[in-house]
Amino acid sequence: MYNKPLAYFITFTAYATWLHGDFRKSIVVENHSTKLIEPQESFFRHEQQKLKYPVVMFDGKMRRAILEAIMERCLWKQWHLYAAHVRSNHVHVIVNSTEPIDKVMASLKAWATRKLRQSGYNLPKVWTRHGSTKYIFTRAKLIEKIRYVVYEQGETMAHYIDPAFE
Repeated sequence: MYNKPLAYFITFTAYATWLHGDFRKSIVVENHSTKLIEPQESFFRHEQQKLKYPVVMFDGKMRRAILEAIMERCLWKQWHLYAAHVRSNHVHVIVNSTEPIDKVMASLKAWATRKLRQSGYNLPKVWTRHGSTKYIFTRAKLIEKIRYVVYEQGETMAHYIDPAFE
């Protein structure tokens, strides 16, 4: 029997800020499964040469616009937003929705892109393809992931936390 998740833990990155082969390791999909790639300088350089657009890094104004978009989208769709943290090169979101996780992530990225463009940022490409999508099934894991997203990312940037979990 399938248990419905309490929430989704979604992470997506800014374009060209986490390339395959870089020092943080990366994941590639091969034959419908994921594979961890160790740092490889030559692979990283190859990925850099393939870039078609400038690397995207979010400043404070951009981070606030992205956070506003995420909050607006969750409110509009009546999704429960537990936490969000917009970093300089990636975004973490913990949200509850009855819609499929990939659809939620795509919607959040689209609204954030629209908000950035409305704010005067005419970036040709904002996000990497897809992102990380994980399910949270227990309250203990939900609390753990909220803490991770809000308090364990280094310097606090544009963020939201459900007041019930502060």
